[in-house]
Amino acid sequence: MFAGNFFLELSDHPTKDAAEAALLAYGPDGEHMRVSRRFVRGEGWRYLVRLDGFEDRDSAMAAASSFSVDGVLVSVVEGLGYKRELIATVGTTANEGAAEPANPGGDEGSIPSAKAVLKMAAKAHGGRSGGGKLLKAAPSVQFSFASRTVVGDKEWSILHHFYRSGELSRLEVDMIKGDGISSTVVMGPGGKSWVATHELVRERDTIQAEEMMARFAPESGLLSIPLGFAGDIKEASEWRGLVTSGRVNHQGRPHLRLVPKADGGGKLNALEAALFDEGTHLLAQVTWVTRGGRVTFQYGEYQSVTEGLIVPHRVRVERNGRLVEEVEVTSLQVTPQLSPKLFEEPAVIRGKKH
Repeated sequence: MFAGNFFLELSDHPTKDAAEAALLAYGPDGEHMRVSRRFVRGEGWRYLVRLDGFEDRDSAMAAASSFSVDGVLVSVVEGLGYKRELIATVGTTANEGAAEPANPGGDEGSIPSAKAVLKMAAKAHGGRSGGGKLLKAAPSVQFSFASRTVVGDKEWSILHHFYRSGELSRLEVDMIKGDGISSTVVMGPGGKSWVATHELVRERDTIQAEEMMARFAPESGLLSIPLGFAGDIKEASEWRGLVTSGRVNHQGRPHLRLVPKADGGGKLNALEAALFDEGTHLLAQVTWVTRGGRVTFQYGEYQSVTEGLIVPHRVRVERNGRLVEEVEVTSLQVTPQLSPKLFEEPAVIRGKKH
C-alpha cells in the first residue's frame, strides 16, 4: 500500500499501453508511480499515470510543480475512495492567459462574453464549489434513477438504486428489459465487498467494486458534469479559451453557445460546444470529441435538491447522433437515515427475472 493522503495525476491516456509507456518515460521516478483507470461517461475507461504517497498538501504541490511543463497540467488530489477531491491543477496550457473578448458583461440585447456566461453558470450550478463537492462531503446519500439504453439493436430498461454511508456503499441494478443480469454490489465494513445475483452471492474484489460504485455515484458518474461544473471551469483546461459564438434556439428557449477559439490551443480542446440557457444560466448541452466520435450530453428538468445542489432530472447521451442512454432521476437525498443492514453481505436476489 502507498502511504499518504495526497497523490498526483501526471497524465491521462486512452489506453493502458499508452499510460504504461508514459510511465516508463519518467525513468527512475517511474518506480514510485502506477497506472490507474477512471471511467468517463460517454467515453469509457481512461488510464492515468499516478504518483502516490504525499503526507501533506505542501509536499504534493511542490512535487506537482517539478513534474509540470508547458502544455501539461498536473492534478493534485486529496483523499481515497469516495472522499477524493481535486484540490489544485499545476501548470499552464497554450491558451491560458489569452485575452478575453471585449464587452465582458454584455450590454442589453448583446452577446455576453464566454467569461461572463461561465461566471453566471457557475453561480447557477451551486456557487463556488458546486453540488459535487457537497455530495462528497455528505455523511450519506441515496440516489435512484431509471435508464433506457441501446445495446446493439436492443433496448434495455434498468432501475438503479445507489446508497452510501461514509465509506460503505450499495448498488442495486434491476434489469426491467434486456439481456443484462440484475445484481447487487455492496462495499461493507472491514474492506469486504460482495456481489449478489439471482443465482449466487460471492465476495468481490474491493478495487473493482469501488470502480463500479464510482460509475454510478451521482457526483462521479451520471451527473458528474453538471455537479462538478462550478469547480471544473476553474480547474479543467477544456473550459478555458472559449468564446461565445452566438445565441441559438434549443428546445424552444434562447441559449448561448460557447466554443473553443479557432486558433491556438482551441484546436486541441476535446470540448466542441456547450449551450447555456440564457434565462437560468444552466448547462443544457455539451458535446465532446472523443475517440468514438462526438458524444453529446443533454440536461433538463433541473431541480434544487438542497442549497447549493441543483440537479438535472433528465439526461440524454448521444454518440454521433444516436442514442446511447436516456436517464430519469427519480430520487436524490442528502444525509438520509440509512439502515446498517444495507451494507451487510447481501442475499441472493429474490423475485422473477425480467
